[in-house]
Amino acid sequence: YMFFINYILIIISILISVAFYTILERKLLGYIQIRKGPNKVGMMGIL
Repeated sequence: YMFFINYILIIISILISVAFYTILERKLLGYIQIRKGPNKVGMMGIL
């Protein structure tokens, strides 16, 4: 019985850590890939 509860807790913690890692990765990639929009870029995106 105790082993079963321990197993479930381990699975839940792994799932939470994977979700947190995914969010962190997406945030990081978003910060790396900040692109200037058309209102900040020059004429027709050339500059």
